[in-house]
Amino acid sequence: MNKQESYACPVCNSFSDFLSGCPDCGNLLEDHGRLPDFYADYSPYRPIEDLKMTDGLPDAATHRCPHLVYCPECGYMNVQMIDEILI
Repeated sequence: MNKQESYACPVCNSFSDFLSGCPDCGNLLEDHGRLPDFYADYSPYRPIEDLKMTDGLPDAATHRCPHLVYCPECGYMNVQMIDEILI
């Protein structure tokens, strides 16, 4: 039997906390969740693997989860790719 590998984002699944410093001011960045969840009203309810096929990012091929990050100190905002882990 050929078992398909399965990956999961450690931040989305609370396996680990998101800890990263702002490149502009050094303050701790806040994780505001997966970027595809902001695309449309029902995006958070669509299967993650389905969104990966239509989000225009290389997240499906690279096993990385795009998160929107924000710095409350200086206003820096960007997308940070988080490496998914094999489960």
